[in-house]
Amino acid sequence: MISPFYIEELSSSTSSYELKKFRVQHDEIQLSKYLSKQAKKHNTDGLNKIYLVRNKKTGTIVAWFGLKSATLPFNNKNESFLIPAIELTHFAVDQRFKIDASKKNLTRTGEYIFWNFIIPIVQTVAKLIACKNLFLFAIDTPKLIKYYKTVLGFKEIQNIDEKIFFDYAVPDYDSDCKFLYFPLK
Repeated sequence: MISPFYIEELSSSTSSYELKKFRVQHDEIQLSKYLSKQAKKHNTDGLNKIYLVRNKKTGTIVAWFGLKSATLPFNNKNESFLIPAIELTHFAVDQRFKIDASKKNLTRTGEYIFWNFIIPIVQTVAKLIACKNLFLFAIDTPKLIKYYKTVLGFKEIQNIDEKIFFDYAVPDYDSDCKFLYFPLK
């Protein structure tokens, strides 16, 4: 199957007006604000690598996501160390391009982008450097958490000491986020 999408890195020449037209669902205004006000600067400064997913026919932004390197703490009774990882800092599909897979027996747009664009980038990096997990801080709604876990294969932390750490590590713009990770190996 030929992909209906392509990705490109966000650049300083990307139209700010176009970024402002991106429509998130569920009033997730933090994502819209970040994309239109901070994403270009963070991408240029090397703080976050932002990718735009575009429709091949129209060039319209269908989705966007951010990736950056990170480490995760590992603690047990005998040892503590940091695990190399990649953070999926942002992941949003424009509400105009969402597909209700349950009604049409189709692959959801976000699912397609995750498996065909995000995972290949992460796997390429994991082949070049030590990298054990992909992780994210998801907006803590039952539907979204279920989607990340059942459709995309993310897992929750079970160790209570690590859960306590991640309570402090959630992004400052959304204190209600839930930590989830995707094992790469």
